[in-house]
Amino acid sequence: MSFVGKEGPHNLTLEVGLDGGQAITTEVQRFMEDRGIRFVLAISGGADDDSPFLRHFLAKVSGVKADEAPKKSLIDLIESAKSDYVAGIIREILRPLRNYRIAILTGGTTWGVPRVANAVARDYGFPTIGVFPLKARDGKQVLAQNDPKKPGEQLDLALCVHPLIFKSQWGDESPIFAKMLDAAIVIGGNAGTMTEVTHLLKLNESSSAKKKHIIPIYGTGGTADKLSFFPGKPLIMAECIPPHPITSGRQAYDYLISNNILTEDIFEPQGEVT
Repeated sequence: MSFVGKEGPHNLTLEVGLDGGQAITTEVQRFMEDRGIRFVLAISGGADDDSPFLRHFLAKVSGVKADEAPKKSLIDLIESAKSDYVAGIIREILRPLRNYRIAILTGGTTWGVPRVANAVARDYGFPTIGVFPLKARDGKQVLAQNDPKKPGEQLDLALCVHPLIFKSQWGDESPIFAKMLDAAIVIGGNAGTMTEVTHLLKLNESSSAKKKHIIPIYGTGGTADKLSFFPGKPLIMAECIPPHPITSGRQAYDYLISNNILTEDIFEPQGEVT
């Protein structure tokens, strides 16, 4: 699939925290307008999700007395299966949304849910946005921009968040991530994902703000499975989190449509889709 839209900035990087907030806001708004983006759908989830069973299994495999090549092949197969599972969920959500004026937001990292979500989004022609702390970029843990070696893993807009105080740490980006999105799909996730959800629920407490919907994929573990027990304000949670378990990408898509989270003005084609 290819996408042809308005001419505008491509592979734009903004350094958040080095300049005034209004200047960054203006640049982001210009990017959205140039791409015809009217809705930002985030795919939130752990970059390093696992489970006690998976850790135990991998430890057993690593301890087996065998050549390194077979062990590495098995571990690679497990990691590939995890990625395929996550990709399947995301494809079910994004495939029917290809004509929507939507950008896909992730944490922009080179592994885990963000990497898979970014790859699927680009396969389907969606503009991609990544929000990450300076620590990630300095550690070269961010998806490539304008790198010919990684044509399928580019971010169209990268927001590198600098720390307001002390050294850069994971989590510095969470408030910016929460403000950027209109709705979030949550797949698994650990403390970082829970931090993003916390920011979203706090933003939703504002009576004047449009509610940011949070759609966990139940059964993927971590934050997604624990949201129903989160100590948020019950009325706020009832307004932005599905009242029943969503267990697949297709169900998440149906929820977005049936609850008018994605409206007709967002459905207008972004450009020529082939």
